[in-house]
Amino acid sequence: MPRFPRVRPAVIAALLIAIGAIRMATTWRVFSATNDEATHLGAGLELLEFHRYTLQSENPPLPRVIYAAAPWFGGMRFDPHGTFTDQIHSVFYGHGDYRANLFRGRAGTAVFFIIAAIAIFFAARDTLGESGALAATFLFTMEPVVLGYSALTTHDGPAVAGLAVALLAFTRWLRNPDLKHALIFGAAFGFSIHCKFTSILYVPVTCIVIAVVRLLRDPGFRKRFARALGTMIPAAFVTLFVVWAGYAFTVHTFAELQPWMDSYPPRLQHFLAHVSPSTPLPAPAFFVGISAIRKIDKEGMESFLCGRTSTAGWWWYFPFAIALKSTVASLLLFVSGLWFALRDRELRGIFAEWSLAALAIVAVALPTTLDLGVRYILPFYVPFAIACATAVVAMLRVRAMRFAAAGLLVFHLAASAFAHPDYFPYFNAFAGRDPSRYLVDSNVDWGQDILRLRSVIRREHIPSIRLSLMGPADYAALGFPPFSYPSPWVPSHGWIAVSDHSYRMTNVQQGGWRWLPENYRRVGKSIRLYYVP
Repeated sequence: MPRFPRVRPAVIAALLIAIGAIRMATTWRVFSATNDEATHLGAGLELLEFHRYTLQSENPPLPRVIYAAAPWFGGMRFDPHGTFTDQIHSVFYGHGDYRANLFRGRAGTAVFFIIAAIAIFFAARDTLGESGALAATFLFTMEPVVLGYSALTTHDGPAVAGLAVALLAFTRWLRNPDLKHALIFGAAFGFSIHCKFTSILYVPVTCIVIAVVRLLRDPGFRKRFARALGTMIPAAFVTLFVVWAGYAFTVHTFAELQPWMDSYPPRLQHFLAHVSPSTPLPAPAFFVGISAIRKIDKEGMESFLCGRTSTAGWWWYFPFAIALKSTVASLLLFVSGLWFALRDRELRGIFAEWSLAALAIVAVALPTTLDLGVRYILPFYVPFAIACATAVVAMLRVRAMRFAAAGLLVFHLAASAFAHPDYFPYFNAFAGRDPSRYLVDSNVDWGQDILRLRSVIRREHIPSIRLSLMGPADYAALGFPPFSYPSPWVPSHGWIAVSDHSYRMTNVQQGGWRWLPENYRRVGKSIRLYYVP
């Protein structure tokens, strides 16, 4: 019989990553612009064209510049005139074909997905070998919500890439705790901060957890850890330098922080009160961005969970969201690791490191008031994928569990395939037929189905319609027929489209929409289309 050459796992991993990127690309023209995409792209265009950064500085500029690069070279420009709404409206609607603008504006998202997947492959290969690395890459690139949020022009995909790169650098420093690897980690941490500010919390807490587990399980590492820890001092300076570089080495004064004083803790307010406003401040936009995030979290935003609303959030929001938004197969693999991986002397420490790192991200997010979607802890899926891959390796070592491991991987693949193209609105079977009973906002309804609704309107020759939808869409520019906005409390007649977020939030808070009939047509995953005679 002819012998076929063995395909290297790295090649298969590259193929998986390419497939994931292609699957993302197939959605770029399907979904209308979600709530925040025009703002992120507009901020990048503003920076490239006018060299200033004014649109929602609570997000770092790096992902926005990468997103804006292709559209900018393609002729898209930022219009600084008018109100904030006018400015972001011009991004997708003021430069030719809307779908083409969506495609160009989202093309840069693939960069961060590829970076994240490559980093996960190498981080897993360092401890699990090539088969484990392949399993981690497969699990990560097939997780529907990872594909979905990574395909949108937001900071959620970059946040995943930032954590993946930082954890790869840190775990390699743990293996070789010298100055070179420490400096690489410092640069990686700086990169992660430029991806999303949540990395300021997620990276240290995951690194500390992994280091503590390594100290407990590796006597040799304990002996050299204290000396190695000193290399993190220059690494910290590298991180600060990289952050400053990302803001073009700008320097202003502490006067920039005066409008944000109320967002700071009392001790920091007291300190700043004794600092002269004329004192130089490097990267002021960075500190203004952090201040803006603190203010938003302090004030809270209206969120929804299981039929209730709150501006204070719920401590169990993110664990619940993960339970409903992850594939059942990946959850079962994680639970299986608690038995099979922890019983394997070689794998128990590896599983403990990555599983506890994943749980640490959830723990850090518990107190936040910004319970607006699982995307806020999307970096969770980096250590989660490697922990699940460890469980796969452990199960494959037990003869009786090999078919079970293979079956769960197939189950994971099937869930991912059937989710197409609705990756980010994905819910597993635990959520039932109407997941909006439990979660709304960016979990299911982020304004992504406007183009699908337009297709239905044209196909059904609907002459006019009433709209209560999530998102910043310009219905007239998109060619909608005559439309109006219905009142949730005043019965209307004719065609009425209500998105899940509007339906649930208004219904819970003020008893709206109760006059609508029970029967409706589902458009996409987020819109209810009614006809009231």
